[in-house]
Amino acid sequence: MNIRTIATALLLSVTTFASALPAWAQAFQVGVLPNLSPRVLLTNYRPLRDHLSAALGMPVEITTAPDFRTFQSRSLAGEYDLVVTAANLGRLAQLDGGLTLIAGFEPPIPALLVTLKAAPASSVDALRGKALAVANPQSMLALVGKNWLRERGLSAGADYEVVWTRNEDSLAQVLTSGSAPLAMMSAGELRAIRPEIAERLSVMDEFAKLPNFLLLQGRAMPAERAAALKAALMAFPATDLGREFTTLTGVRGIRPVPERDLETIDSITAETRQQLR
Repeated sequence: MNIRTIATALLLSVTTFASALPAWAQAFQVGVLPNLSPRVLLTNYRPLRDHLSAALGMPVEITTAPDFRTFQSRSLAGEYDLVVTAANLGRLAQLDGGLTLIAGFEPPIPALLVTLKAAPASSVDALRGKALAVANPQSMLALVGKNWLRERGLSAGADYEVVWTRNEDSLAQVLTSGSAPLAMMSAGELRAIRPEIAERLSVMDEFAKLPNFLLLQGRAMPAERAAALKAALMAFPATDLGREFTTLTGVRGIRPVPERDLETIDSITAETRQQLR
C-alpha cells in the first residue's frame, strides 16, 4: 500500500469517525448572518472564535450562508450551535424554531442613509424617480427603513425603486457608479467598506437606532456546555479578545435582551415572515 493510499484511508477513517460523533461533540459551529462579505465576517469574528474555543475547550468554527433565507433555514434546522443574527430573524428563530435566546449585542445599531460626497443628496426627496440601494430585503434595517420613508411620503415601487445588493462592497459600488443617490446601510456595513472607497461617502442622516444582533443557542447540547457557552459569552466583552472585537465591530457589550427591544422587533415579525417566503 503506497503513502497516498494510506493517507486517503486515514482521512476517510477520521471523517467517518467525526460524522459518527453526536453533533455536540464535533467542532462547535458559530453561524453568523451574512450581512457582510465573508472576508469581513471571518476577520471580525475571529476574536469570538478564539475566546469560545478556549472557554469551551474545543475547536470552534465560524460559518455563514450565501443569503439571509438560507441562513435562517439552516438556523431553524439546527445546523449551528450558536446563532448570531439580526434581531428580527433571531426573534423568528426563537418563536418559530424554538431556539433559545441567550443575549444580545449592544449598543443599538445606527441605521444610516449614505450618499456620495461628490454628488451629495440633501434630502430623501432625492430618491423620487430614482433608486435606493439596500442590502438584503429580509434585514431589519430594510424593513424599518422602508416604513420610515413611507411615513415621509415615499413608497417603494411608486416613488423610487429599490436596488438590492449582496453586501457592503456592492452598496458602495452602486453609490460610486451613480446608479442611486442614496444607500441605506448600518453603521457596521459602512465601517466594513474598504477605506479608499468609504472616504468617498458621507452620512446624510441617521434615521433609526435598531436593536443589535441576537445570540441564540442553535441546537441541543449538554446542560453543562450550554451553561459554559452563556458564561463565556457574557464574559467576552471584558477580555482582551472582546476589546479587539469591539474595535472591529463596534459591539461594546453582551446583555439580556430588554422587553422594549422585543416589542420593537415584534412590530415587524409578520413582515419579516413574508419576506422570508
